[in-house]
Amino acid sequence: MKFSILPLLLLVSNFSLQAIGYYQPGDTLYVWAVSGLTLRKEASLKSAKLATIPYGTLVVAQNYPYDDKVEVEAVPAHSSDGQKSPAVMLEGSFVKVIFQGDTGYVFDGYLSRLPVLKPVKASNDWPDFEDFDVWAKRNFRLAAEQKSGVAEYGSYHTAKQVYANGFSRDNWVEKSGQSRFILPDVSLEEAFLLFNYLHQYEWEIRHQSNEPNATQWIHTQAGKYEWRFGNINCEYKILYLPEEKMAVITSVCSC
Repeated sequence: MKFSILPLLLLVSNFSLQAIGYYQPGDTLYVWAVSGLTLRKEASLKSAKLATIPYGTLVVAQNYPYDDKVEVEAVPAHSSDGQKSPAVMLEGSFVKVIFQGDTGYVFDGYLSRLPVLKPVKASNDWPDFEDFDVWAKRNFRLAAEQKSGVAEYGSYHTAKQVYANGFSRDNWVEKSGQSRFILPDVSLEEAFLLFNYLHQYEWEIRHQSNEPNATQWIHTQAGKYEWRFGNINCEYKILYLPEEKMAVITSVCSC
């Protein structure tokens, strides 16, 4: 079976994810907004628009993030099988950047030190993205790998990959397929962005289908830093450790 890579966090009321908040002036950040990130004249969501910075663009922070926090709706609220799931709200601040000669401010909820996932093809105006392993190997280098026992469909009963930046992934197959990701220096927000693009979450919420086999997303909140997310096949959990600045993500999928 094919494992789902990264889970999203789920909730029973509007939730905010921790924005990247520990960058410094001079740090290089990537734009993770698929539709582009708005460059504004002032540090306000109501300020005049100067330009749209495309997905994947590198920008350099000109200042520390502002203390004032704002929230932006990343994914709207929705209902699945009569159960309501609230909007995904990204919490962040503004940072000054320069883009094509214009100096302005961008919302940092869509900025990350992580290089973006590469689109591999477009589907219904929304791109499919490369697999997590392809992305991680290219950007961080596979430092060690261990596999044992061949399972169905060419997968392994157990497998572990460790990358040079400290990321690691464990997979194992028993009565179900399970995985665990340990991601140092990854915020809840960044985990959401990875999940969103790997699973086309936002696209499926904005274009819900009434077909019997269509994906149905259900959200629950287990705690301030523990969020659960599931559909008919998989259950996900992400645990964020704020002091360690680390995300631990697990999934259990039926075979």
